[in-house]
Amino acid sequence: MKLGDIDVVGEIIDLNFQLLRTQILLEEVLKHNAEIMKLPSPEAMNEINEFALKSIQKKFPNMNIGKKDETAKAE
Repeated sequence: MKLGDIDVVGEIIDLNFQLLRTQILLEEVLKHNAEIMKLPSPEAMNEINEFALKSIQKKFPNMNIGKKDETAKAE
């Protein structure tokens, strides 16, 4: 299925694979290095989230991607 110039199904499958692979890799790294690992601060996580959002917005400029409304989550 294409949406504009984006192969939506292909992107979803690719992203799910990459996400799962990254999650498994991170879990393995944490499991084997838990005693020496220092996790990012909440501020650093906010910066990472902002960078990721901007990267996605740049990759898909016509999709109007933005942060979800926090009030919508509460409903």
